[in-house]
Amino acid sequence: MKFSEWISKEVKSCEAEVTNSKNSIEALQSEMKKAQQQKRELGRKNDDNREQHARIEERVTYIKSRIESLKSKISVRKTSISDFKNLSKTKPVRLKTGAVVNSKIIDEMLKKLSGKSWSIEYTQYPDGLQIAYINVRTGSKGSFKVYHMTAISNSIELPLFEKGDIKECSIYL
Repeated sequence: MKFSEWISKEVKSCEAEVTNSKNSIEALQSEMKKAQQQKRELGRKNDDNREQHARIEERVTYIKSRIESLKSKISVRKTSISDFKNLSKTKPVRLKTGAVVNSKIIDEMLKKLSGKSWSIEYTQYPDGLQIAYINVRTGSKGSFKVYHMTAISNSIELPLFEKGDIKECSIYL
């Protein structure tokens, strides 16, 4: 599957979840209104209807928590949609190690390092790969953050990154 097709599929999936969650919220709000109406019909809370009032209040509290949960899910999905749309503007490539990086970041790093004698170190963070380089001649240091996108499966067609000497560096994922 092509990268753009995968992005499109993921965005549609997230949008469908948002729509389903909105529909569920509407249904729950309708159910909550019915419960509140029942409570009003019972009248004031007294010894005779105390248990019914308590049951209705529990039901309303449960419905409110479900609505809040769905609203939170919608917010997360909208963030995912935004992330996928931003991701579609990049041109990720796959390193021989299987890591996925944005080629623009690597290109920038290689431009800065070209014609210099340098060594590279790396540190793995949960959200990306921190690459630090040291210019052996001048001693100057620099670093780049390369994000790997674990959500992209191996079935997605991505070009193999072979520019520069990056493939010879000790980068393991």
